[in-house]
Amino acid sequence: MARSLPEIALHPVTEREFSISDGTVVHGMITRAADTPPGGPLLVDVHGGPHNAWAPHSDPVHLYHQELASLGWTILTLNVRASDGYGEAFYTAAVGAWGETDEQDVLQPVAALVDEGLVDQERIALTGYSYGGYLTCWLSTRTDLFAAVVPGGVLVDLTSMAGTSEEGHLIADHEIGDPERMTELSPLSHADAVRAPTLILHGGADDTCPVGQAEQWFHALRTRDVPAQLVVYPGSSHLFLLDGRPSHREDHSRRLVEWVTTHTNR
Repeated sequence: MARSLPEIALHPVTEREFSISDGTVVHGMITRAADTPPGGPLLVDVHGGPHNAWAPHSDPVHLYHQELASLGWTILTLNVRASDGYGEAFYTAAVGAWGETDEQDVLQPVAALVDEGLVDQERIALTGYSYGGYLTCWLSTRTDLFAAVVPGGVLVDLTSMAGTSEEGHLIADHEIGDPERMTELSPLSHADAVRAPTLILHGGADDTCPVGQAEQWFHALRTRDVPAQLVVYPGSSHLFLLDGRPSHREDHSRRLVEWVTTHTNR
């Protein structure tokens, strides 16, 4: 990105390790402007996969990281359990226990930054795409920590996902395993606990996480009086953030920034 935009100065990324209470070490990256004072807002961004991984550099897909950093935000990205590049045991740690195994890999690093005074505990937002969208929805059922959440390419109902997604049988067989766990591990089963204002961003032609997943989550939140919006990008696939229409990608980033800044403003 530096070669394509030589006139743009990118905000620095600092690598860090977080020790989780069960002894697991989670690798994280913090992006923030060099002159940002402590005590500002935080965006936590969860990667997809679940076997993808964040790298310690900026990229052209997540430009909202740079925009928010320019507005005084801290951005935290974490390679939670199941991320690639940390060995087989780490890679397979969340099999059969999505959300349950890796939720503390998000919550405890955030708590560490709050305890250090780096960020304001009342101004924390959460986003994620694909599996990151799943974990964003899951965490919004588990804690009131987040003032705003923006799940994208979401997966909330593992049972319907297994029958409608192009990868549904692979997820059901290799990531979940026990059919009886499908309901328990679905965020939709726990929607009663959600309180955070939620913006759902989804491709209308997504065959990996079909748009019905987003529609189910939107309906579940609206019927429970949770502030929620659903934006569907017509004709966009699951990978539209990588290769979709520039107008859709720009709109995604703009809406995300507006949502988290609006709901953390004080």
